[in-house]
Amino acid sequence: MEGNSQEYGRPRRPNAETVSYLNGLPIDEKLASDQVQAYLDSFLNNNDADNTSSEAAEFPALVNATHAALSSVFNEIASLACEEIPAQQIETLVRIACRYSAAAKRVVLASLSGYWVFLSTHRFGSHVAQTVLRCAVAECEVNLDEFDDKQMNVKNTSSVPELLMQAFEELKPFATDLTVHVCGTHVLRTALCILAGVEFVDAFAKPNGNKQDGTVSEWESGVLAATRRGKLKDKKKKKKKRKPGSDEGSSAENKATVMKKMNVIADCETTDFQSNADVMLKEMVQILSLSDNTNNLQPPGELQQRTCHPSGGPLLVQIVRLLSYRDGSKQEAKKQGKDVADRRLGILPNEPKYSSGSDAEAFVHKLLCWDANIPVEGDDAKQPHAGDIIYGLSGEPRGSILLEAIFRSCPDEFHDALCVVGGFYDEATLKEYIYHGVSNFVVQALLNSLRNRDQANKMVKCLCPIIEDGSLLQPKKHRAPDEQAVDENSDNKNIQRMGIIWRAVEMCSNSGSSQDQEQLIHALMRGFASISAGDDDNAAKKDSDGKKKRSKSKGLSAKGCIPLLLGLTASSDVDEEAYSSGERLTLNAAGARTLFHIFQFTERLRSDWVNGFLSLYGTNDLAKIANDGLGSRCIMDGLLDGPAKEVASKSLYSKLFNRLPFLAAERVGHHVVMKLFHALPYDDKAVMSAELSHSLNRLGSNAMGRSVMASCAVKEYLEGENAWREALAKQKVNEEWLKDILGEDGGSGDEAGGKSRKKRRKE
Repeated sequence: MEGNSQEYGRPRRPNAETVSYLNGLPIDEKLASDQVQAYLDSFLNNNDADNTSSEAAEFPALVNATHAALSSVFNEIASLACEEIPAQQIETLVRIACRYSAAAKRVVLASLSGYWVFLSTHRFGSHVAQTVLRCAVAECEVNLDEFDDKQMNVKNTSSVPELLMQAFEELKPFATDLTVHVCGTHVLRTALCILAGVEFVDAFAKPNGNKQDGTVSEWESGVLAATRRGKLKDKKKKKKKRKPGSDEGSSAENKATVMKKMNVIADCETTDFQSNADVMLKEMVQILSLSDNTNNLQPPGELQQRTCHPSGGPLLVQIVRLLSYRDGSKQEAKKQGKDVADRRLGILPNEPKYSSGSDAEAFVHKLLCWDANIPVEGDDAKQPHAGDIIYGLSGEPRGSILLEAIFRSCPDEFHDALCVVGGFYDEATLKEYIYHGVSNFVVQALLNSLRNRDQANKMVKCLCPIIEDGSLLQPKKHRAPDEQAVDENSDNKNIQRMGIIWRAVEMCSNSGSSQDQEQLIHALMRGFASISAGDDDNAAKKDSDGKKKRSKSKGLSAKGCIPLLLGLTASSDVDEEAYSSGERLTLNAAGARTLFHIFQFTERLRSDWVNGFLSLYGTNDLAKIANDGLGSRCIMDGLLDGPAKEVASKSLYSKLFNRLPFLAAERVGHHVVMKLFHALPYDDKAVMSAELSHSLNRLGSNAMGRSVMASCAVKEYLEGENAWREALAKQKVNEEWLKDILGEDGGSGDEAGGKSRKKRRKE
């Protein structure tokens, strides 16, 4: 690829004087933003009818300088993009110009005409190409062309959509080569996102509110902020070692992305551009799928090899998701899931599902060499190549991500067919998948994306024998240098797959029946009993007192499983110094999430686990859990927001009563205090408000304490019983109104929801 770069129309070397001129420009995007804001305020004030000031608003100097710089280096932008420092300056100029001028978008696109392919294969030029493409289609934060006549001198009369299609036409003949190029694949991804009108954003992005009005432009904190590649990188820092309690699935969920519609300029929303973009997208996908323009089934070849390529694999994953989004957005009548992405609980956002007969289905069939003419009946799989391809992709780092994307976006019928053909309903094959270091993530994605109760029942039957032997629950141990390695074919492997346990329990909580939940719970108990029996056997060799061994058939009790699940042993409440020392908890993330879903099981199954947790841990441990981000969201919320809140709230109230003032002023703990207050009956609420009223100075010292005072009606309690009851009544009305809006408890607009709303209104 590097040797053929001369074919791509390499620009000439930049002029040394132009490089010096560009490096000496004092351009700063933040300063330009401040100048634009000051100009707009002054412009609006001068145009106000009540304002008699004769002072005219001054056009932002940095924006004016940016326009002048781009006009002066217009013919050398492609050359400057191939140098490190000038490329950074070009990116900053492009961001400032396209952010505040619609005419500048045409200038920067026209400046790279004829050089798109070469820049896509260049180390620095690919960054400039991505920035230009993304900023050119982005909606201007403020179009200063409408406020002043100082527009850029645009020599090219073509519109932005025409220039974009010209750029894509340049890239299309070389798309197959760019797919496997380390830089070219990123430019192709940007081009495909623009053609599909979709962008990928962080699923767990933190809300930003830096401005006074609480809103921040997407140019500063959104996807466009990620295009700011012009800054020099600091020296690489040493990677921190992972904590022992961290789960193997935590890194994947932190990188989870969700798709949303791209905010583009008005010219790119026209019917003509959308139709041209659809045609171009289909042609691009046809080229990238290495298709022979026929519907005949092709044997595995280069396309399947590219699914595991470090550059081609992520591109193919993106194509599957983009096509699924475009097809799923057309299904307006299809109801979306009600689950909201939650980083602490590991709940991923719902992926759009493509339908049968769509372009996404055809592309997936080509990737898996799936013969649509062969039906999958029951547990019988007759696909000639798909089974081997699924098995191979699941064990490869990049291929497994593609398989996960297919599981999340495919229709229900095809999901079940994938499980049959891939051997996921077979206990021996599933065990092999789980034991593999990469394939187990595919199994987790499969469990997380199951569609119906029948699938859950099949998976539980296969998972229970695997969980019962305890191999998935055994913590990893470091081998001594003189210790022999464990045979890979041995059943007693030194692995821990708590992510599988977590996703399996989550599956039973969401889609499984009570029988499935019971089978999985008992398998989990027997699994913990089997690993603890090994320790008992070792202890029995040292102390032969004739005691009976624990029965493995019944399993370990729920109270005995909880410390092993969380990685947290109970401490004594007498040791007050250990609590006040500020030592933080290290909970097993997958174990805490598993416990959250167990608390949502039927009452017959969850009661032992709820009572076991509440009786096991004392005041100090519960206060630490309540003040820990993972423990608060997974464990405390599972108790106080779930079906066991009546029993749990009374026990937590009695144990945490003396810790309430401390937790109420903490960043994490105050959430537990407020939820505990709302879960208690009226009499206990009064006592809790009275207890908090004794710590007004502490609660009023920070925002967390003040929110607790408002939520628990502490000040109203001091005013009298009537004022306190009125405050609680207002809170209840607001909660009912919020539930009515969000569609909770039958208030989703259906007939039952309408009846419940009418009943509440009468009351």
